[in-house]
Amino acid sequence: MSSPSAVADLLAALSYRLENGNRFLEEELNESSSSMGRAISELNRSLTLDTSGEDSGFSVLEATMSLMCFKAPQVFDSAIEFLVKTIVSVLSSSSSCKVIRSHNEETLQFGSSSLPCCSEELIEISKGIIDKLGANGGLATLLFQAVVRSAASTSCKARKSADGRNMGVSKLVAYLPRESFIENDKIPLRILFWYQDPLSLKEDVSRILKDVVERPFLCLNKELFERAEWRDIVVCLALSPSMFISARALLHKWFLLTGLASVFELLAALVSAVVDTVSRPTLWGIPMELASMLPFSDAYFPHQCQFLRILAGPLTSHSLLTLAHNCKPTPIKVQALDGKTQWSLAINFPDWLYFASAMLFSGGSSLENIHHRYASQVGNSIQPCDVEGLSVAAATYIAWILSPASGTIQESLTKSLISVSEMSRRSETTTGKRKKPASSIVDDLVRELDSHNMQPSSSTSLQNNLLVRRVVTGVLIGSPFTVSDEEYELVLHYAATGKRLAAKKLRSNGFKQAKGSSKTTMLPSNEITEEEAIEGTRLVFNLTDTLESMCVSSFEAEEDAQEFINQFKLRSSKYLVKCIDRMIQLHCEEDGDLILNDINIRLEQWSIKGPEDPQLKEDLDTIAAKLAFIFSPL
Repeated sequence: MSSPSAVADLLAALSYRLENGNRFLEEELNESSSSMGRAISELNRSLTLDTSGEDSGFSVLEATMSLMCFKAPQVFDSAIEFLVKTIVSVLSSSSSCKVIRSHNEETLQFGSSSLPCCSEELIEISKGIIDKLGANGGLATLLFQAVVRSAASTSCKARKSADGRNMGVSKLVAYLPRESFIENDKIPLRILFWYQDPLSLKEDVSRILKDVVERPFLCLNKELFERAEWRDIVVCLALSPSMFISARALLHKWFLLTGLASVFELLAALVSAVVDTVSRPTLWGIPMELASMLPFSDAYFPHQCQFLRILAGPLTSHSLLTLAHNCKPTPIKVQALDGKTQWSLAINFPDWLYFASAMLFSGGSSLENIHHRYASQVGNSIQPCDVEGLSVAAATYIAWILSPASGTIQESLTKSLISVSEMSRRSETTTGKRKKPASSIVDDLVRELDSHNMQPSSSTSLQNNLLVRRVVTGVLIGSPFTVSDEEYELVLHYAATGKRLAAKKLRSNGFKQAKGSSKTTMLPSNEITEEEAIEGTRLVFNLTDTLESMCVSSFEAEEDAQEFINQFKLRSSKYLVKCIDRMIQLHCEEDGDLILNDINIRLEQWSIKGPEDPQLKEDLDTIAAKLAFIFSPL
């Protein structure tokens, strides 16, 4: 097998030729004592088939040598091509396998005979060649793949930088294609990078998160499937359960530290995408033969397979009862919760928190029953089934999500949630209207939550706790009784921002508004900050997606489900219009804005299907016209 020095000589000579063109090619190739001549000669001998010590007469490099003996300048490109392919052949065939014996034990060791201790220097030379081959993408890719695979197979210990990076392999990360070519018999290059240079996995996840933070209105499930690089990352995570566990743990840690909605949503979307990839691998571009070898779910979620089946399944009352039965306190500090706990898995499926919140205030009814009851305006048209059992299960699950580490707080919190939901139902009249406003019920709920010392994440206050704020949306989704448009707006604003001042102001004004106007003056658009407008818009869009997911399991008739979703859109559209209008004021530029462009796309998909309120239609049309004007060509 060839020596590392021969490969190095050949790489160095090739680099020199690429830099200086073909003016030295002829004289160098004619000198048998030259560095390239010696390298080719040694590689030729190492690759020549040897039978009983006699030259077999067959040389892998014979065609290369013949071609490079021509003197015409036009053969320069062909000479470079053959040289690159020769190097690729050598690197690809340089893997070795041997048995290491130590203390009467035998170990099978794989490695590369061409890239031992000098691998970093060879990678540095290869990097320069790849740069010079930039115009010839095919050759650059061939050399890049060969060097990476050879470096990954070397048995020597790589030199690490201060931040733990593999100093050799990390230099090639920039050349990694956006999308891997998935083959049955080869590990994708991205996975090799992750194993050789673990920090590259963190960089891949960080790049996605950066885009999600800067563009909060992306539809993540769609983007993870359609963007080439993001899709490649998802597929590689599905092909490497250990890397998926690391990526999930990384995002989980970031969420505990920041409590940011962007991290929370990306974590949930990434888990959902990998679960979908494992379930439907060929849809994501994994070849059938390789797809048949994917591991079972317990490889991605160790010891949580049964729990995963429930979470990834339909949102039903029966499944909620089962989840509540499995909600056990985690016997460690909350700050130490990692990706191995049931709680960390449950928050990766946030639709269940919304569903439990809806069931808490539903009086034991399904969403379909709520829809029919509200539509008919008859208080007892459909009897709820097992009101107490479902309400207790919903409260138990919510309490566990909000405080996973303390059984005492969970028990107390469960009682508080049940108490608030019962007060909500007792305030209802026979006409299907509440004596007590929804905003007051939210105040009661938040007051009860505030009385418990809960720290599901490391965020500093209840107001900034994303999971706590999401619970109040159950008042809107699960209530079978009338909630005014103004209450919808203020409850959504609290769920999005944690601010309740507007609710007090609304009550002090007695829910008054200008006659003939569908716009409430209690929350003027110009009083909404940019961050509040972003979070409010994001909440309405994402809550609509969640509601559509719930309706798949809750409604038998598709038209009833669409009508239920439409009602939510109608009642949340005022708040949505205000938030978008505020962002247009703050982001409007001559050439438009990427955030506004994403909003424009989501708004077109979100549009109300069915009967519309004339004033609301006018407001939505006005917003759509403003966005269209920003992005229309001059």
